[in-house]
Amino acid sequence: MSMVGVDCNLRNLTVGNDDQTRYYDTSETMRIAKVTTRIVSSLKRNDVRIRESVASKYGRRRSAKTRHVLHNATKEIVTVAVQKRTAIVLENIEGIRRLYQKGNGQGRKYRGRMNGWSFGEAQRQIEYKARWAGLPIIRLSRRETRGSSVTCPRCGERLQSDKRLERKLWCGKCRIVMDRDMVAAINLSRRGRVRFARSRPPIAEAQGRAVEAMKGNPTPTVIPGVDAPKPTSHTASSSNHHRLKLVLLSLSSRSLSPPERRRAQVRQI
Repeated sequence: MSMVGVDCNLRNLTVGNDDQTRYYDTSETMRIAKVTTRIVSSLKRNDVRIRESVASKYGRRRSAKTRHVLHNATKEIVTVAVQKRTAIVLENIEGIRRLYQKGNGQGRKYRGRMNGWSFGEAQRQIEYKARWAGLPIIRLSRRETRGSSVTCPRCGERLQSDKRLERKLWCGKCRIVMDRDMVAAINLSRRGRVRFARSRPPIAEAQGRAVEAMKGNPTPTVIPGVDAPKPTSHTASSSNHHRLKLVLLSLSSRSLSPPERRRAQVRQI
């Protein structure tokens, strides 16, 4: 089965594998967050309740607009996956907010921008839409996700970054330059393929279990009326009548003399 990896970023969703890579623009969510933050911070009222009410109202608007932008992007991702019949591989993003905590050597604005990003919303929408369409979803573990954006897809070496290349990375062994998001999507699709192959039982083992199941039941089940004649009511009544006659004969023969008993047996035969 073909796989595509989905790399969630601040400005786009990158979907791809070894054959093709697509970019779905979600930079509108950054503009929405920036405008909302500016409006809320410009409020100079001293009443805390009013400030909290305004912040809550604009926060709900921001969430609704962000979900709408991600809905359009994830809908197109799942539609293309359905057309090409590909499984979707999702990375593990648990604990990602710990990377942008205070004290990590990052600026306040950068931390605010990264922590304002809806990390799990895109994955949530992709997952439920894919399951609704009947597509397999493969969620990688943290161990399987580690290093997916800095590992060379060609040789497996660690890629190097350069400020002049912006979001592109280069490999010192292969001498290739690739986009960071493309590298992540390709590696995720490959690791998802490995996980999928490991989760399926081998063909020989499955065939062996089938043979053992056949050996465990060598005697076929007999179905009355199909594999064997079904007993009729006439046959059952005749058998009961004959059994009753034998019982009565044995009881009556106990009170007879030996000559009379022999004559009764001959008469019965």
